[in-house]
Amino acid sequence: MSPLEEEGIKGGWLRPAVFGAMDGLVSNIALIAGVAAGAAAAGADQTKTVILAGFAGLIAGALSMAAGEYVSVVSQRNLLSKQARSSSDATELHSFVSSQVNPVVAALSSFASFSAGAIIPLLPYLFGAEVVLYSAVLTAIALFITGATVGWITDEHWLRAGSRQLMLGAAAGAATHILGTITGGVLS
Repeated sequence: MSPLEEEGIKGGWLRPAVFGAMDGLVSNIALIAGVAAGAAAAGADQTKTVILAGFAGLIAGALSMAAGEYVSVVSQRNLLSKQARSSSDATELHSFVSSQVNPVVAALSSFASFSAGAIIPLLPYLFGAEVVLYSAVLTAIALFITGATVGWITDEHWLRAGSRQLMLGAAAGAATHILGTITGGVLS
């Protein structure tokens, strides 16, 4: 068994799972922060508006990620197969492509992990929260843990990987919160 198989990444699920989870966390907290700030500035019902937008963002993002991942992997396989036909190691390359990159596995992994990441910032509102602070704190914890876990898996220092993901997610959330506040103020 190869080192890749021993690590459990055969089939091409790890990259889309990591990307999906991170994108779900960051895009939905950014969406929720912007919508919550806009709703508050416009005097609208923040909780209902955020729940509606959060679920729409979760479903739209998960479907988009899965479709994009599927098309991306099929395109990658087609390109590698084309290269294999003109390569001296054609048999080895074709074998690698066939055994390591599965577009259905990648798409399902991306869909599931995006959904899991995107539900986290929505949870406080589903349990009655009326302000974005609880979503921001819960998402910050999840971003750090997810980044640190990826760092551990990839032999990057966990603190650096976790902090990087936390800072990037916080920047996205802060930017959309500011823009949501401005837009909500203009609309009111």
